[in-house]
Amino acid sequence: MASITDIVNSIYRRTKTNSTSFPAADMLIAINAAQNKVNSVIRRFVDNYRPTDFTSAEVTTGTRVPVLDAEFHEAIPVWVSWQYAVENNLPTANGLLNEYLIIEKEIIRFYGSRNYKVFTVTIASPGVITKDKHGLQTNDRISLITTGALPTGLSADTYYYVIYSTEHTFKLAATRDGTEINTSGSQSGTHYYFSDKQARLTVSSDSNK
Repeated sequence: MASITDIVNSIYRRTKTNSTSFPAADMLIAINAAQNKVNSVIRRFVDNYRPTDFTSAEVTTGTRVPVLDAEFHEAIPVWVSWQYAVENNLPTANGLLNEYLIIEKEIIRFYGSRNYKVFTVTIASPGVITKDKHGLQTNDRISLITTGALPTGLSADTYYYVIYSTEHTFKLAATRDGTEINTSGSQSGTHYYFSDKQARLTVSSDSNK
């Protein structure tokens, strides 16, 4: 599910409605409520994770993609469809709720297993990532998310490889030992990354006592 258009069409299909029986104004309210519901789950693990609401133009033209990981976009139409089923006393309500709860469980597992950290990035050639005491080394792998928009050159839900610069800064490459990525254009929102690097085991001096 790649865009808001896909989400709207999924809702129409699940609720057996169309643009006439489920007007755009009602759709906008329902989708934003669902997005806030899903994002409230993610905020348990990613502080300050507050993407902006969809606008009526975005719902109409389908020009925006939800911020949450693409694997879980389906949570939004399922939640909207469940609410519609409850409000209209449809027999599909219980099945839709169960479907949503399964997706939510996966969201919790996915975001709960990742220790997302806030970072900033320069618009430059190459772009420089700043995160105090990041603890990363060259060729460690990270993936990014944002509540707004990343600069051109970087994409959410894509793995990149670290090029170490200093204790507090690093650059990114698309491949291991690759070329530094240049960034351009504009950016907005709050950016986060997680690393799949395994944390080092720290042994206490008292551990053998």
